[in-house]
Amino acid sequence: MAITKLQAPLAGLRGTVGGVVYSANATGTYAKSWKYPKNARNVLQSEKRDWFARVRSDWLTLNPGQIAIWNALAFTPPEIDYNSLGVSIKLSGSAWHTRINMRRLQAGQAIESDCPVNASLAPPITFGLVCYDFTDGASDDLFTYTNGDFTGYYAYLELALTLSPVRNKQTTGYRVTWCGTVDAVTQTRINEELATAFGWINQGQKLFGRLRKQGTNGIRSTAIDATTVVLPAA
Repeated sequence: MAITKLQAPLAGLRGTVGGVVYSANATGTYAKSWKYPKNARNVLQSEKRDWFARVRSDWLTLNPGQIAIWNALAFTPPEIDYNSLGVSIKLSGSAWHTRINMRRLQAGQAIESDCPVNASLAPPITFGLVCYDFTDGASDDLFTYTNGDFTGYYAYLELALTLSPVRNKQTTGYRVTWCGTVDAVTQTRINEELATAFGWINQGQKLFGRLRKQGTNGIRSTAIDATTVVLPAA
C-alpha cells in the first residue's frame, strides 16, 4: 500500500475520493488507497454488525410520521457533531435513528422505533482514573465519579493507553467502549475491561479516558476527560 504525503493547499483534505483516502496524523496530511474492510475479527465486531443490520431493518418499517419526527430531531439535534476538520455538521434522521438504537443495544436495551424527546444531557460532574501495573493482581483498577451522578443513567466510558507518560493529548486509539450501569457510589472496577483491551499494562504508561452520561433514550452528554500514569505494583 502506497502512502503519499501531501502539502498545502490540500492540508485540510479528508475523506475518500476516487478510491483514495485522505487524512492526517502528527507528521502531516497523507493519502492511501481505500481497502474494503475485512471480516469482523472478534465477537464484539460481529455483534455490532448484527446490531447495525437489525437497526437498519427497523428503519425500513417506520411510517412517514415517525420518519418526520426523526428528521426534526436531526434538524435541531441534542448533540453537536463535528467532522475531522473540526467543522460542525448535521446528521440525517436515519443516521440519528441508527445512532440512538446502536447505543441502546450496547446498553442492553431494545430497539425503539419512536424518536426520543429532543433534550440535551448534562455531562458527568467528576471523572477520575486509577490503574496499576498488571503484575499487581491484588489492586483494583477504577474509574471514579460523583456519588449519585449516574442514578437513572448509563455510564459510557472510552479508554486509550500510550507508552509515554508525558503525552498530554489523545485523539484516537480508544479501545475500550464500555456502557453500563454503575452503583450509586463513587467508583467502578475495570480490571477485566483493561485486560481484554490492552493485554498487559506496565508502570509508567499513561491511560486516557473519556466519560459521558447516556440516558435511557440513547442521548449522550458531552465527555469529560481524565488521565493517569500507571502506578507500580503494590
